[in-house]
Amino acid sequence: MRRTVVPAGSKYGNLTVVREHYSTGKRKFLCKCSCGNEVEVRLDHMQSGHTSSCGSCGIEHAGKKMSLKQWAFAYGIKESTLRARLKTMSMQEALERR
Repeated sequence: MRRTVVPAGSKYGNLTVVREHYSTGKRKFLCKCSCGNEVEVRLDHMQSGHTSSCGSCGIEHAGKKMSLKQWAFAYGIKESTLRARLKTMSMQEALERR
């Protein structure tokens, strides 16, 4: 099996690869999020789309920017439910649906 080449500057969602971070186990990369945070991400998670941001940059809606967990709490919805709804509908629809 050939080793996947991931050059610095590659984009995966909101993440830009800075360099490979050598450690034991799965291949990991140091990435910079579009919000400015740096995060270490596994290669397979970037490639599959499982990880596409740092996780703390939040979602902007109605002029406010909060994390998914904060939006779910504010509207009394489970975080997993909100995450599932966002796969098929907009933030507005996901929050208003009862």
